[in-house]
Amino acid sequence: MNLYVFEDQRFSDFFPISSTRAVFDIRFGQSTFLERIIKIFPEHSVSLIVRDEFKELVSELHANIAVNPDNIEEGLWISSSVIWTRESVELLSDKDTAFMKNDKLVAANLSSSDAARWISNGGPLKSELESVKFKNIEVYQCNYLWDIIKFINQSINDDASELKPVDRLDYPHTNLINPDKIFINNAKVMPGALINAEKGPVIIDNNAVIYGQTYIEGPAFIGTDTVIKPLTKIVGSVIGKKCKIGGEVESSVIQGYSNKVHDGHLGDSFLGEWVNLGAGTSNSNLKNNYSSVKISLNENLIDTNSLHIGCFIGDHVKTAIGTLINTGTIIGAASMISTYGFPPVNLPPFSWYFNRKKERMDFDKFVSTAQKSKSRRNKNFTKAEKRLYKKISDY
Repeated sequence: MNLYVFEDQRFSDFFPISSTRAVFDIRFGQSTFLERIIKIFPEHSVSLIVRDEFKELVSELHANIAVNPDNIEEGLWISSSVIWTRESVELLSDKDTAFMKNDKLVAANLSSSDAARWISNGGPLKSELESVKFKNIEVYQCNYLWDIIKFINQSINDDASELKPVDRLDYPHTNLINPDKIFINNAKVMPGALINAEKGPVIIDNNAVIYGQTYIEGPAFIGTDTVIKPLTKIVGSVIGKKCKIGGEVESSVIQGYSNKVHDGHLGDSFLGEWVNLGAGTSNSNLKNNYSSVKISLNENLIDTNSLHIGCFIGDHVKTAIGTLINTGTIIGAASMISTYGFPPVNLPPFSWYFNRKKERMDFDKFVSTAQKSKSRRNKNFTKAEKRLYKKISDY
């Protein structure tokens, strides 16, 4: 069966993380949304529907998957921001039907003619689906980045359900609390580390290094090749691959390839890739009057209906030492912050914010820094990335 994983018109609700990647490539627990979907549909022929400006980059990242294909066949269309499970997929069997949740399209089972007509009208990114039946279903959907943070517990529990628990005899000098919920895959955990899975599973992936005197409390995921420095405290968080982490991290998601090596607090936040937080960088995640946090996003003020909301930091953002970040702050990709006091709660991409003055980040200087950052992880800053960032810079 053909499977079409699509972005829709609400892709910008996941800014700043979705400004440099497709929504389905955003991390949700141990894997991305797309990786979870492919695991549920292993026998399906998968195609990806993305913004036109992302086709080249997504094709580069997913070389064996069709991106924005010209020929559309009969198949199942599913939203990239829904938390799909094997049980919820069973709700999608009705043919010629659009499946809705809270008046939002989450999936469709379409003939080739209906799908082709939809695509000719702009597809899920530009038009609404017509001429089919509509059916409401109950699924979990992430509408904003802070929803992904709220689902950390579910995502880690889902990931852990198919793993084999650690044998505590393999780690005689490590403190393992509730080892039946601790999963260590060929990682190095040094003596003196304390891993506490009383409140949820802890997954430590391949080749990660956990130094002694570290405290990790589940639910938590530590990605491949990530290094957790001594005296670090990680609670209820997801850390992607090839990160270097120190200080305090709580209820946060780090996409991957980012550094928060030094002391400082990161709470209820979402970081992209290639981020570097200078020593002492800390964010607020609770207002002093204990009111719900409102976030300025896409020229709208959105009530998160949550007391605890931190910051959302795009790819290739750098902060200087001692940077303080206010509750509900959004920092666009390719920005640099070096200031006293708090920076603005909404900084667009390519912001150079120095001593409370905002200028435009020079594109060539950004490219030079990005190339150096990626080369340190044996990665290249590709031509497709450069063209995408140029479009973001020129916007």
